[in-house]
Amino acid sequence: MFLRSRDSQLLLIAATRSSRWKLWAFLLLLGACSPVEEPFEESLLAETPFLERTVEAQVRMTVSAIAAESTEPIPTPSPSPTIPPTATETSTPEPVFVSVSAPTNCRIGPGSRYTRIGTLLIEATAEVAAKSSTPNFWYISNPDRPGEYCWLWGEYASVTGDAEVLPVYTPPPSPTPSPAFNMSFESWWSCGETDYVIFKIHNPTQITYMTAQRHLKDLTTGKDLYGPALDRHPFAPRPRECPPGHENELYPDHVGYIYVPQGGRSGHTLRAVIMVCTEDYLGGDCWVQAMDFRMPGG
Repeated sequence: MFLRSRDSQLLLIAATRSSRWKLWAFLLLLGACSPVEEPFEESLLAETPFLERTVEAQVRMTVSAIAAESTEPIPTPSPSPTIPPTATETSTPEPVFVSVSAPTNCRIGPGSRYTRIGTLLIEATAEVAAKSSTPNFWYISNPDRPGEYCWLWGEYASVTGDAEVLPVYTPPPSPTPSPAFNMSFESWWSCGETDYVIFKIHNPTQITYMTAQRHLKDLTTGKDLYGPALDRHPFAPRPRECPPGHENELYPDHVGYIYVPQGGRSGHTLRAVIMVCTEDYLGGDCWVQAMDFRMPGG
């Protein structure tokens, strides 16, 4: 029993392109085929043995290929090696502390123009939280208010620990007080061989003044009687004291007295010019006030 040549070739192609179960279906189909009842031409009968051998050979080759394919092991992807993560050692920086060789104010900002909210005393220490972007200031734990922080001037400060690991903080904007200070005439006063004119200075701001410049001029003659001269300790706590005691800080909402040697002549008009500053040696922010008055007598 044979199939026609064209049908055999189509079935062979279908078998070679199919999976294993399709091949078995093809073989069963070959065995179950009924005899061809149509008459064959002589040329076709002559080709029949050759076609039979060809189909049989191709079927055997296909079966062998599938069998070989079924026995070939399917490669299993090897698992990629698991590399344990590298442990990063994180160490907590050691705390940094500061102490001072002289009592130093701690303020809400880096500079005497800011309000004082604490003081670091000698032999006391405070933890440093950060460095200031303003030179020579430290942002520390407030010695007088636990849980709060303030800015400490570094002039008298000594730091213990690695300050390089500290963050850098930017201070708040500087306050602008107005008016800067109030000045009024207090009295005349003689102490030994020196005569003084005394001025009362009131600080209504939230900043602290440290130094002053005194200048006294005789407007009648146009000559300078005193200064202008720096006074690093200009603020006396009381008027009419001989010798006058002096302090170098005038705190917010406090009153101090500035003594100016006068040496003027009786009846002449004098002008006093007082400048106060927030830092030593007339540093920081400074403000000026002037007052004209007449010498007694004449």
